[in-house]
Formats: sequence, C-alpha cells, structure tokens
Amino acid sequence: MENPLLIETLPSLAKQIKMLFKEVNRDDLLSQIEELRIKAICECGEPDCGSFYLTYYAEVEDESQVEGFAFNNIGTIEVHNDLITFVEIFPSKNGNEIRTILKGKGISY
Repeated sequence: MENPLLIETLPSLAKQIKMLFKEVNRDDLLSQIEELRIKAICECGEPDCGSFYLTYYAEVEDESQVEGFAFNNIGTIEVHNDLITFVEIFPSKNGNEIRTILKGKGISY
C-alpha cells in the first residue's frame, strides 16, 4: 500500500504549507507539496501532537544540516538536503485533529 498524499489527506494544511514556501520564495520546496506522502506519525505518544514524517524522511546525525521553517505559530517544517522531511505540529487541539485524521487513515508510528 502506498503512503497517502499530504494534499489529499490534509488539504488545508498542504495549502498553508504551500503559502509559506511561496512567501519565502522557495519554489524548490513549493513544487514538492503535490507529491509529498505521509510516512508515519510522530512516535512521542502525546495525544495532541499532530507531527508526522514524510516519505523523504531519514535520520539526520548532524542537526546543522536541517533547515527549519516556523509555520503559522502551529509548528515547524524541517528540510534536509532540499527535501521536506518532517512537519511538526505543536501539541494543541489542531494537533489532536491531525493525529486523529492520520490514525483514521491507518498511519501509525
């Protein structure tokens, strides 16, 4: 089974991410949004955490190689090797809703 597309699973969030990368003139990242697939939810276990890993995600030993983007006061987006790899959604009602949607789609840790 193929991982679900971000744009189909969380269309409103995908639109917000597109707007962010458009605002910061990162067309290279903006162009990735349509193809991003959700790999797994964050394994922290916090019920209000909506963070998730994308199919480009890989463990990074040197955090200085990760580029972070603050995201509408709801979280951050991590980029490694010019690929969007992780979306952190801070624990919140919004985070809980995202986590619930992802679990409902069969996405786990």
